Amino acid sequence: MQVMLNEIDSLMEELKQLSPLSEKNQSVLWQKFRLEWNYNSNHIEGNTMTYGDTKLLLRLGDEFRVENNTIKEVNEMRAHDVAIYTIDDWAKARERKLTESDIRELNRLILVKNYWSDAITKTGQPTRREIRVGEYKEHPNHVVLKSGEIFRYAEPQEVPAKMNDLLQWYNDSQDAHPLVTAAFLHYKFVLIHPFDDGNGRVSRLLMNYHLMKNDYPPIIVKSADKKNYLYALSQADAGNTDAFIDYLGRQLIWSLEISLKAAKGESVEEEGDLVKEIEVWKKQIKSGLPSTPKRSDKIVMNVYDESISNLFDAILEKSKVFEGIFGDVLHKKVYESPKNNRVGIFEPYIQKGFRESENENIEYVGLKVTLKNPVTRPDESGLGLSLNLSIKFKTFEYVIRGDSVSDVEISKSYNQKLSTEEIKSISDRFIEVLFQRAKELIN
Repeated sequence: MQVMLNEIDSLMEELKQLSPLSEKNQSVLWQKFRLEWNYNSNHIEGNTMTYGDTKLLLRLGDEFRVENNTIKEVNEMRAHDVAIYTIDDWAKARERKLTESDIRELNRLILVKNYWSDAITKTGQPTRREIRVGEYKEHPNHVVLKSGEIFRYAEPQEVPAKMNDLLQWYNDSQDAHPLVTAAFLHYKFVLIHPFDDGNGRVSRLLMNYHLMKNDYPPIIVKSADKKNYLYALSQADAGNTDAFIDYLGRQLIWSLEISLKAAKGESVEEEGDLVKEIEVWKKQIKSGLPSTPKRSDKIVMNVYDESISNLFDAILEKSKVFEGIFGDVLHKKVYESPKNNRVGIFEPYIQKGFRESENENIEYVGLKVTLKNPVTRPDESGLGLSLNLSIKFKTFEYVIRGDSVSDVEISKSYNQKLSTEEIKSISDRFIEVLFQRAKELIN
């Protein structure tokens, strides 16, 4: 490991001799790291935005059009970019101490807002759990390894004390080589795994915060090298922390070599980047064209036929489980056309002249499921409850939202269908909330 640290020190000395970089060269270098960092760190965690789309997003900002990705993925990428700028500001304040509030803020930034996620109970039963951004976990988040062995992170009740110890260690141990401290900060944080989600991205943000605070460039863990990255982490788990430091050191050498190219005014692009740049250029040109369909009655009906009807059918099929507990399990599909001041029942409307006369400008379709007359309360006729799911048809996208199910919200462009997984997730959540309300009503 010492040989590698010597190489890093030598490259750093060469970089210092060329510093400060010109404003132009510094900007080129920052944009290179910003792109690589955002793309790779999110891609490691499952974000499917391509390298080209990520570059276009960072270039166009709010003008970027969501086409091939979900709104959630695009928002995650934007949020991570904000987090990068945040730690860059922190790093420039040399005397500033890192706090638990800072780490919570990073988690809050990258996850944007609370959401619901599938989970498993202690008895192995499927359930759903609210992920609350910026808050420490309330449930264990251990993982099952390929070997079948359970790798245990800190228990929820241990997190506050362990995070306090981590920050005390970090703020008191600044004498080691910056790479070594950065690697241990990353690894110690991962061992705690204090949040329900976002731990990997936060650990890499913290690692690079320390490096940048000490004038080193950030380490970019490439998503294409994820297998080796995880293997290095597993070696640290087995007690070989030098292997993890060595892995990160090799990535730091790449960052230093890129920095030296920028300092010398050379191109920081790598083999294959030209093709990527041409693809970005093509998408940027196309972004000025109407690349996503605009709402029309015909498009609304296509979306209904290919996605919404399947979602409604899944909910209605699953709602049959309440038969026998409630005397009536009812449903109603409604539509709304504000422009023509029309509100009505959707199904008969579909069956009549709508498909031939595309002039309704439908902006809303809703499904209402009603459970009435519980068999356990025969003396209370009409007792019941309802739950709604709405689909709002906007100019370039449709939004699915549970009016009484706040965690259900999915946005799609008109050329995107709901996936089988999305239909299952939404319908399961709808029935879960309906079940909760039914229990409350009967009890």
